Amino acid sequence: MNTRTKTGLKKFIVYFALILFAHILQNVLLIFPEIGEVRPVLLISAVIGISMFEGEIIGSIAGIFAGALWDTVTVFADGYNALMLMVICAISGLVLRIFLQKNLLTFIIMNVFVTVIYFMLYALFFVTSRGIDNAMWLFVRYYFPMAAYSVILSPIAYAIVNYTNQKIPFKYIEY
Repeated sequence: MNTRTKTGLKKFIVYFALILFAHILQNVLLIFPEIGEVRPVLLISAVIGISMFEGEIIGSIAGIFAGALWDTVTVFADGYNALMLMVICAISGLVLRIFLQKNLLTFIIMNVFVTVIYFMLYALFFVTSRGIDNAMWLFVRYYFPMAAYSVILSPIAYAIVNYTNQKIPFKYIEY
């Protein structure tokens, strides 16, 4: 195995571990305290960070993997998370690569935008379409605070991906 392959494999393992760790923290261990019956969603921040530094293709692959993991523990989603995280990563990776700089502020702005859009679409597809009364109240009471809690914790994912990108300077795809 040559040096380039070893370096790429190291970075892949770190990203795989980040997604797996975020999934376990988000869905299994429940380490973060519930604030008003709301828990953070860590997978969105993790895959946005990966797509920010690796581009839309690698980000989309990470989004599919993270979404498939998330779908394994979600009752109604049936592939929604894998599809949405793939699309989110493709769009955010492309926007960040072409128009914006890679820094914490743009990461947080992108994370706010993407997380709110994700939960708005989730509420539309899985709350409103099922005929649940007071869907707007549910969004304001539950999904919007979940998005806010997730964004508050998002710099942790940025720090991990940024550190990995600095220590392992390897690009899967050169643009």
